[in-house]
Amino acid sequence: LLKNVERSSVGCTNIKLDLMDEHTINTMVSETLRLLPRLTRSLSSVICHKTKGNPLFVSHLMLSLSKEGLLRPSLSRRRWEWEMEKIEDRELPDDVAMFLNNSIMELPDGVQSSLCILSCFGASANVSFIETLERALQKNIRDDLDVAVAKGLLDKIGVEYRFSHDRIQEATYNMMEDGTRRLFHFTYGLSLASLSIEEECDGILFIAVNQLNLGGPAIVQDPSQSFTVAGMNLRAGKKAMEMSDFKTASSYFNHGISFLREHHWGEHYDLSLELFELAAKCALSNGDHKRVSLLFEQVLGVAHSFEDKLEITYTYVRSLLTSSCLGEALTKGLYVLNELGIVLSGDLDALLVETKSMLAEHSDEQLLSLPVMTDRTKLMAMKFLSRTQTCLLHTNPKSQPKATLHMVQYSLRHGMSGLSSLGFVLYGSFLACLGDIPAGYRYVKIAIKLAEKLNAIGSIGEVLAVGSQVMGYVEPLQSVNEVIVRSLECGLAVGSISNAMLSCLMNTVCAFWSGKQLSLVKSTVDDTLRLMASHSTLVWILQTLPLYRTVLAMIGNVDDVPIILGSRSDIETEKERKMSETNLHLLKVVHFNKLYVGFMFRRYDEVKQLAVAYDAIASLPFSSILISHCMHVFYWGLINFWIARKTMDVIWFDRGEKAIEKMRSYAECSSWNFQNKLLLLQAEQCFYLEDIESAKRFYDAAILSAKEHKFVHEEALACELAGHFMLESGEGRAALPYFLLAQKKYHEWGAYAKEESLGKFEQFGRETTTETNIDLSIPAEPDLRKRRAS
Repeated sequence: LLKNVERSSVGCTNIKLDLMDEHTINTMVSETLRLLPRLTRSLSSVICHKTKGNPLFVSHLMLSLSKEGLLRPSLSRRRWEWEMEKIEDRELPDDVAMFLNNSIMELPDGVQSSLCILSCFGASANVSFIETLERALQKNIRDDLDVAVAKGLLDKIGVEYRFSHDRIQEATYNMMEDGTRRLFHFTYGLSLASLSIEEECDGILFIAVNQLNLGGPAIVQDPSQSFTVAGMNLRAGKKAMEMSDFKTASSYFNHGISFLREHHWGEHYDLSLELFELAAKCALSNGDHKRVSLLFEQVLGVAHSFEDKLEITYTYVRSLLTSSCLGEALTKGLYVLNELGIVLSGDLDALLVETKSMLAEHSDEQLLSLPVMTDRTKLMAMKFLSRTQTCLLHTNPKSQPKATLHMVQYSLRHGMSGLSSLGFVLYGSFLACLGDIPAGYRYVKIAIKLAEKLNAIGSIGEVLAVGSQVMGYVEPLQSVNEVIVRSLECGLAVGSISNAMLSCLMNTVCAFWSGKQLSLVKSTVDDTLRLMASHSTLVWILQTLPLYRTVLAMIGNVDDVPIILGSRSDIETEKERKMSETNLHLLKVVHFNKLYVGFMFRRYDEVKQLAVAYDAIASLPFSSILISHCMHVFYWGLINFWIARKTMDVIWFDRGEKAIEKMRSYAECSSWNFQNKLLLLQAEQCFYLEDIESAKRFYDAAILSAKEHKFVHEEALACELAGHFMLESGEGRAALPYFLLAQKKYHEWGAYAKEESLGKFEQFGRETTTETNIDLSIPAEPDLRKRRAS
């Protein structure tokens, strides 16, 4: 009927019928029997009780009552009548599934058998699969299913057979005893498994393994079958990993392990080792760190050699790192490297000179053409070097480059691998951190080309993530987000959750500092924190929360925040404070964000107190450059000039000057990203030096540069600081246009709390025009002769 309607181009709407209540059933019965509702209420009550309100069963029951004469038309009374007592006493089971079971039992044995087979595969199956099943079982199924269609138990829609209702499928499935069902599942699985091998069809493989697993290990009688099924699960799990479905893959590997018999480590060592290794890897991808630890401990006690322990030990180290057990992760990583003959000691400067000398022997093209590393142990050494450098980044940043330089040298000596690209991008980041941004950018480009050439799907995400941080010093910051998003996609595709979460964090940082609308930034971070929590990536949660609280402070009055680490994410916990004591990178992030918020809301006493503590943290060594580092320099410089004006202490001024020199070097690499920041720092410098005219020109130039380069938040800040300058210089009426424009720009950014905080400056007279004359020329360097006049 539906097909005919569609062919006639008649519009129709599909309506899904849910279970009906007694009132609705009474309406249906009264209209069907053409009687008043009060007359049919008792009958409807019985029907509702018997059918549980299912529309399909209501129709079946009324037809059945009519056939049996319990519901019939009365010619004398000219209406329908029924025998209530007999209907109530009728042996209709209360359970609807059993009611349908009785209906199914009336079908021929062959039809019942085919329905049972279909029920083992779910609520529906297309014709092509039914044909596959017929080949595997060597049984005609379709003819029986067509009989069930005629009886209304199945629907055939297009090329799909489907149970008319899920309760019919359930009733059919429950006709079989549990043991019988398991045996059928296992038998169907074996038959389909053979066919999947014969026809080389992955789709059949997944269905076959699912059936085998529904059968379960207890149904297996032949021990050899257990290992066959374990191997099938291994194969299916690998296929699922290729499809980036790590939850399904984890299920296959765990089922495979469950089929292993006693003494499996002795009889099927290779199969057992691979199942445990991949099960641990998927558990890590799914955030199940307890499962990783359990699998690691089991392999550790039975592995034949140190080399056989390496893969699962590497997964365990990654798990420790992700769950912020940095000390233990570092200890295990260094132990393995020592056993492999790699010692991270010696003088860093000498190691850097040696690395530069080795690289000088190769052009970019030659580096990309070096032989490929194939030795399994050496490849594992590169893996441990890569994660050791990550641990050092958080615990001992000064030593991090040693691991990076060893990765580069190891690649030059033993050949290139996917992780060699990570080594090169980290090396580029190190060079940029040392101040040679062009050289660092060069090695970032080499690293990306190498990863793409080697199809390093396991490394490309992290390479892009690290590389994006260097790109942010050369390319427009707004465009770097695209690179970070790609790195996130690559990480998720290979189940590298830690790297994917790192990309999420970097995406948030880049979005905030590029001036993206704050409501969108908040929404992104909400999703990021929930995703991080679902995968138990504590190390990245802790790095994300400080910036998130900064976003909330700028927006103001936000109640809808996710619950993270057992508490609202807008409240710093004691656990976070303790974690920051041992994580130097986190310590700097936490202090900077507090300093930033205090500065933005002009809380001078708080800022000065924080600045004294931050000064010691700011000098901590970092050996990888991040986009946030240039922002630290920028705001640290602004804060120092502010405190210098308040205290007239030249020490604060000197720190501000150092920030200018650093920002000038950044601006030489990217005027787009850093010109406006340099100009604003110079304006604040002139403000301190009381060079009023130069300060005015620098403020206007900073405002214009921020506008041209699409940094709305920094345009707002430049306007605000210009307003403060005018106000403190005694030009209150000239300050108002700057404050009003700052309010407008903060509103565009979504910083509503910050916008509101500037409202008090409107008292200086709204009659002044909101337009300000901006000098388009870049002013000359300020006269520093007044520097120590104070």
